[in-house]
Amino acid sequence: MTRSKWLAGLVLGALVAVPASADKVLTLAQHTDAMTMMGHTTPAKDAVHEYWFGDQGLRYDMGDTTVILRLDAKKFYMVNNTEKTYSVMDLPLDLKKLVGPEMAPMMDQMMKMMAATVTVTPSERTGNYAGFACKFSRVTIKMSMMELNSDECLTDTLPIDYSRYKSLVESQSQLSMNSQWMKDLVEKVHGFPVYTESTTTMMGKSFGSRQELKSIEERPASVGLYEPPAGYREVQYDPMKPQTGGKK
Repeated sequence: MTRSKWLAGLVLGALVAVPASADKVLTLAQHTDAMTMMGHTTPAKDAVHEYWFGDQGLRYDMGDTTVILRLDAKKFYMVNNTEKTYSVMDLPLDLKKLVGPEMAPMMDQMMKMMAATVTVTPSERTGNYAGFACKFSRVTIKMSMMELNSDECLTDTLPIDYSRYKSLVESQSQLSMNSQWMKDLVEKVHGFPVYTESTTTMMGKSFGSRQELKSIEERPASVGLYEPPAGYREVQYDPMKPQTGGKK
């Protein structure tokens, strides 16, 4: 073997040995207590949620629902894994444009009915979850028929792009008919909630939920991870249809 061939083989071998770039994956455990409302009982539920932070975008899997943010393409995808459908929307999102002018008056009325106030109160309580130190804040959200009280332990030390996380939360908030309080919450709460314990009260009934960061690791993303799944059908986004999943 000539020296030039030997060097070429050495360089090629080194390139092959370099692992593919990996994305950051946050895994969270979600628990929702059982609740009874208007004679209907919903059993307790445990689920695993995942955030994927990659060069191509940001993906959040929360059971039946997946949301994908592609800032490079200025696209936002809402995926329904139960019905195997997805909706694609241009960024920045505008709910009124999505529903059309004929629905705008009703949307305005519903927004007024669902208006809410947000209060964020920092505390001296601290915590540590998945190896990350955090500090608690009490978040209180009040609207006409519901009150949500959450203790969130927030950190800004995770090895993630916080600007893209904020963009994802803001985009999700734009799809809600009471989006203003969600916008206010994004502005008042800083960092990622590695632990959240909440109590929701509706019509005199209360139920609790918890979410905790379990791990953060690097994994190679599969082809198409930041696109709607192959075989899914594209549909128009319907803001009147209940969406599964959650904000965080």
